[in-house]
Amino acid sequence: MMVKTGALPDLVIVDPHRMLPRFWATVWSLSNQGHALAENTRKTTLRHIDVFYSFCDDRYGVDSFDSAVSSRDAARTQELVEAFYLNLTSAKNYSTTAVQRWDAVRRFMVHLASHRSASCEAWRSLRSTLSAMGRMRKPQRGRVRFIRSIPASTLFDLLEVGNPASDRNPFQGVRIKNRNWLILNMLLLVGLRRSELMLLTCDALKSDVDTKSQEVVYWLDVTAGTESETRSTAPSMKTEQAHRQVPISPELANLYQQYIAESRYDSSEHGYAFTAATGAPLSAEAVTKIFHALSGAISPKALKKFSDRTGGKAHISPHDLRHTCATAYYATFMDCEQDRELTFQRMRAFFGWSVNSAMPEHYARAAIQEDLMQAWGRLFDLKISALRDIQHESI
Repeated sequence: MMVKTGALPDLVIVDPHRMLPRFWATVWSLSNQGHALAENTRKTTLRHIDVFYSFCDDRYGVDSFDSAVSSRDAARTQELVEAFYLNLTSAKNYSTTAVQRWDAVRRFMVHLASHRSASCEAWRSLRSTLSAMGRMRKPQRGRVRFIRSIPASTLFDLLEVGNPASDRNPFQGVRIKNRNWLILNMLLLVGLRRSELMLLTCDALKSDVDTKSQEVVYWLDVTAGTESETRSTAPSMKTEQAHRQVPISPELANLYQQYIAESRYDSSEHGYAFTAATGAPLSAEAVTKIFHALSGAISPKALKKFSDRTGGKAHISPHDLRHTCATAYYATFMDCEQDRELTFQRMRAFFGWSVNSAMPEHYARAAIQEDLMQAWGRLFDLKISALRDIQHESI
């Protein structure tokens, strides 16, 4: 089981019977490899390692893994790891969770073996064995999975429903409607992750004057600030590359400023931009509920088209808007650059992916969807018009 320590490391896994920390997992947490991970990623990794420890306890005795490593018994350690791998893969239809679990445990073990390999041939052999075993192949589900953008007709209906002036808007209160409208636009036009949206602060919007055009340019600082975190599902930046500055249009910047000044429920305890009616920071669960409500308000025909496109999904999620944004930006960047590799690098910087990420290639495939490609220009024209209308409405 996992506990918070209030010290370093901030999270440890413990023996559930005696509540004693798992020694080598704690060492890993203090290492550069463990400490550098975002909190949510570190939590997930430690949960997988905890399952490995429990497996070793049940099959080989309490503390069997820590004892093997502490006594520098590479052969015994390899026996435990191989048994765990065989246990994970023994089921014919093992799950994606099993794939992720083995990947976490393998990286943990490679880290330990690497530190011992310099002075011991047996540990060098174990490290080589782990590298040779590699990752488990993801289970096949009978169909190929593709990243899918929201169909154009569904997207138009979603924008109509989300507009604060729409009679079809499912929310009560002008301030809530304006907040959710901004969230919808931020996810669609900027391609933020849900966690990044939740970490935005009131002063995240920046501006400057372009020395060449003499026009005001705007951008968002997408990063983790110094705000105290009280949410049960704490948002975090996914990777180091996720910390970035993202340019936005003047229309979206004005909408952001207007929301902060007129519609945000204020709180003296934090500076997060998006808040609940109580003034508390908006939670991940609340963002998900917003999109469940929006999905329920669009027409059955539009929702069915989305479901057919995405393999049966019943609700539009925040990440579906990120998919849609990335697919459209691929087409836009390609039009500007006429260079596939340069387009990929621009996308990696804009969406917060690592320099070697393969994600742009997935969106290049999705960009060939003809209905979205034909409709995207009209969508932005519609969006700009709608944003201008909102600015002139009294709140």
